[in-house]
Amino acid sequence: MIRNALSNKHIVIWSIFVLGFLLRGYGLSQQPALDDEAAAASAAVNYLSSGNFGVVMWYHPPLRNIVIFLSGELFGGFSAWGLRFGSVLLGSLTVPALGYTAYGLFRDVRISALAAFFLCIDPLHISLSREAFQETTTTFFLVAGVWAAIHAIRKERVLLVYLSGALFGISATSKWHGFFPWTASVAAYLAAPWLIEGQGGDRRLAYRFTTVLAAYVVIPLAIYLAVYTPWLYRGNSLADFFRLQMWLIKHQYIYKGTPYTEDVLSHRAYQWFLWPVAWADFVYYQGKGYLNIAYGNFAVWVLTLPALVFAAKRWMREKTFGLGFTIALFLISYVPLILTTRSIWVFAAPAVISFAFILSAAMITSLMDCSQLPGKALTAYLVCAICVSALLYPLATFKALESSWARPITEMYSPHDGAGK
Repeated sequence: MIRNALSNKHIVIWSIFVLGFLLRGYGLSQQPALDDEAAAASAAVNYLSSGNFGVVMWYHPPLRNIVIFLSGELFGGFSAWGLRFGSVLLGSLTVPALGYTAYGLFRDVRISALAAFFLCIDPLHISLSREAFQETTTTFFLVAGVWAAIHAIRKERVLLVYLSGALFGISATSKWHGFFPWTASVAAYLAAPWLIEGQGGDRRLAYRFTTVLAAYVVIPLAIYLAVYTPWLYRGNSLADFFRLQMWLIKHQYIYKGTPYTEDVLSHRAYQWFLWPVAWADFVYYQGKGYLNIAYGNFAVWVLTLPALVFAAKRWMREKTFGLGFTIALFLISYVPLILTTRSIWVFAAPAVISFAFILSAAMITSLMDCSQLPGKALTAYLVCAICVSALLYPLATFKALESSWARPITEMYSPHDGAGK
């Protein structure tokens, strides 16, 4: 009976979701609001009532304002849960979304479960899911868009193509890097009849280009425009809208963070999978300081680059669509962040680690299948990954200053006396 349950992808994936939701919601009521979270709540109300952007992260598309406003309405105000429920829910739902995406790529419950589990216990993703910002919202719709694209390609169902475009459009209304896997999905859909052996889809390029134009351009653009409705309702024109977008593109290019984030925190994407990096937040509330240090689980993250090389070598032999598409999704999401000259902090990583975890899970299962990874070794590794997450969990939930063993770590992220440099 237990074996049958573990072989059922739905039971496994949704069990991991429950764990993920508990990890993201535990003790949330006791977590004080950051200044930026309080400002985000004010911005949400102002935006929905008057079309004003607010003073915090106004340079990102305004889906965050809508999510926070609806969350506050659901809970009757901006309590801890009213402020963050949207992030907690969408962050938790990314876990099963990633599991189903991995299954759609490889048709292997083990890969699906491992990828979902890695995201479920990742301290950085947990931390960002507990804050009223847009990182986990972006990632959920991005991963869901990939899931829909995979099934649209494999099953040749045009409605799923439109659903994929809509989900990517929603992701981009949160942060623009939702467009990176959108690009890979468009290319995969156009080339699918020639990439997948036995694919019975319509091979007429005119048909596929027309579908792409409608599903992946018109629909996302309409959704993107729709989230600006409160701003447009103030009397701004479409010409104003396009001028605003051009200005925001320029702003993103030249953006610089605060001296603390620039000088103390790691801010280059190439570092993420080479050594542990973290995002830090601090708030002083009712006479007490709270420090949040959100590391990714390096026991998992360190597998990424070896898994990428392993996958590339395997793809050269097998030329399978699932593996090739996973590699493309990871590279298109990660390489632009490496190459940019502006600061990219690790809180932007959830949109990348989702595909990294699928690569790592695929490598692990492949090594198991060829008897190069014994079951006991995998068990030991998973226990290690769980222990790392358990140790980092208090740091990622604003309890860093309460953990005496973490003092050397907290000193690394102190803005005083040049520490952290």
